[in-house]
Amino acid sequence: MWGTSILPLAALAALPCANAITLHKRDDPAVFGLPIVRSERSQALQKRSSKVASTDLYNVQNMYYMVNITIGTPAQNVSLSLDTGSSDIWVNVPNSTYCAADDDPCSSTGLFNLKDSSTFKMLDYEMNATYVSEFLAAGPYATDTLVIGGAAVKNMEFALAEESRNPHGILGIGYAASTNAAGNLGKEYANLPEALVSSGAIKSPAYSLWLNKFDGTGNLLFGGVNKARYEGELQTVPVLPLYGKYYSLDIALTDISVKSTSGTKSFASGLPLAVSLDNGSPFIVLPQDMVDPIYKEFGAGYSSTASAAYIPCNMAKADYNVTFGFSGATITIPISELVFENYTEKGFSKDDCIFGISYSEPGVNLMGDVFLRGAYVVYDLANNEISLANTNYDGGDDDILEIGTGTAAVPGATLMPSAVTSATGNGASQTIAASASLGPETGGTTTAYVTGTATVTTKSGGATSTSSKGLAALPTSKPNHLLPGILGAGLLLAL
Repeated sequence: MWGTSILPLAALAALPCANAITLHKRDDPAVFGLPIVRSERSQALQKRSSKVASTDLYNVQNMYYMVNITIGTPAQNVSLSLDTGSSDIWVNVPNSTYCAADDDPCSSTGLFNLKDSSTFKMLDYEMNATYVSEFLAAGPYATDTLVIGGAAVKNMEFALAEESRNPHGILGIGYAASTNAAGNLGKEYANLPEALVSSGAIKSPAYSLWLNKFDGTGNLLFGGVNKARYEGELQTVPVLPLYGKYYSLDIALTDISVKSTSGTKSFASGLPLAVSLDNGSPFIVLPQDMVDPIYKEFGAGYSSTASAAYIPCNMAKADYNVTFGFSGATITIPISELVFENYTEKGFSKDDCIFGISYSEPGVNLMGDVFLRGAYVVYDLANNEISLANTNYDGGDDDILEIGTGTAAVPGATLMPSAVTSATGNGASQTIAASASLGPETGGTTTAYVTGTATVTTKSGGATSTSSKGLAALPTSKPNHLLPGILGAGLLLAL
């Protein structure tokens, strides 16, 4: 998600686990990691002797965590915003309508010049990334050699943003089914997680995310788990499919409890709820009826003028916390990690700070950076699972294990018994269910995508029906616009 100057957007993803503890520790594991560094300048790519990829991420103007990659032959340096909530890679080019402006807005993150690469190949279809009526980027797909964290992928597919509204491109690492090409054109391709498997860099399309403290250095680890970066054991829950397919990294939020001066209270109204663990959002955003009880306990509130939540700044020192439950897996976030100094927002008093839990728009329920900084998350795209543990800020030296293949691929992970496999989204009329199946398709069916509701209309003039999920509506046949993660819900959260 994009759009706020208040909090840094962490751009990483996480590796889910399998349903048994299987350790894979080899002399040369197929794993590579990318350090996440809060800095306004890019840092050199790092290559490890093992097959674990690591690349430096840095924060641009306290807004986004970026990752440095190279594209082309010879290599051209480009910095992209990493996003677990979308699936395409797209880069700005010199003739971009946005980047060609006199003030050279894209100079700090780099441009890709296709004419300078001997391995570049243009494809005959285009990306059109939009959020409802908001245009974001458009241009042709292409292939070229991409290097990330020392891992090289030949013929990697990505898009050239000849039209763009952003100074940097996106490195999406979600499901391949959610690429713009798959959603709009029915052309599903091997996006980065799958391409890294094909290239031999990792064993399975899985990765783990550790954001560390607000001002610390985190890590994105492809193909592995770092035991030194979490406490306890990884607990695994299923990703929620839609119509029997997997498009976004949604899981079921099943419990919220708050510790304050009045003790510990649990809130279960409206749960289970489908939420996305999305590094592209700075905040936790949930339905108002779930958030208001938290505000009451903490003395927080919501400013319609600022379109943001506020809280007395001195609350950062209180011994309060919020615990989020996912079928028995729990992550506890201390209030100190939810209170941020206010620099810009009108409608706040001088004693007010930004609060990291805010109201969601219908169908857009996100566990963003303020949650992810308190969690170690493993996204297992092969097994459609997410594994969670509370973060360990002071875990010492790395202890990295490889994620293998099969159902017991993620080391140290335990499948939660009786995990919730269905949940509704905020304002949703359609339940996301692990057992959901897609009915027979009609030849002329198309799907228009909007956040929260997908409207399906048959060309023959038949009845129109609507369905929705916890993030963005997803396809029943051939979508006109797929609105993934950072490209989809992000602009909704701009302050």
